[in-house]
Amino acid sequence: MILQIVGFKDSGKTTLLQQSITFLKSQGYHIVTIKHHGHEKDDITLQSSNVDHMKHFEAGADQSIVQGSAYQQTVTRRNQPSLEQLIKESVTISYDVILVEGFKNEDYDKIVVYKTQEELEELRLLTHVQYFYNYNNENALKNYEQWLLKWMKRKDEHKNETI
Repeated sequence: MILQIVGFKDSGKTTLLQQSITFLKSQGYHIVTIKHHGHEKDDITLQSSNVDHMKHFEAGADQSIVQGSAYQQTVTRRNQPSLEQLIKESVTISYDVILVEGFKNEDYDKIVVYKTQEELEELRLLTHVQYFYNYNNENALKNYEQWLLKWMKRKDEHKNETI
């Protein structure tokens, strides 16, 4: 299952994604997240080159992986793959759902996060929108969590029907 959380800058996407993770983990789900850094002019900030695996990367390695006792980190040099390619090539653990922040124009189920009517009108044009989340609504999080659980169960049932 893949669910995108999309909206404009500072609309609350990251906050909603964090709340979604916490809620779904409390329900026993295994989660992978992917974030699209949508700031065209600025690339992501990498870890300091003072650590060994980043020294490898800075020296020209196309991919550098570091393994600790409980965590693994990978840095890969590549031009912007599609979300589908990114999932296929980078997700290496089993999961129940992949929560994606951004990638507005990809074709997966989406939650639109908005604050103003103008944002809503523009985001309505996106495909596969399943839910609209407005932080101005007093019961927004409670209603969203109820919807999210139903969406997860419905997708799970559909997945089991196709097996």
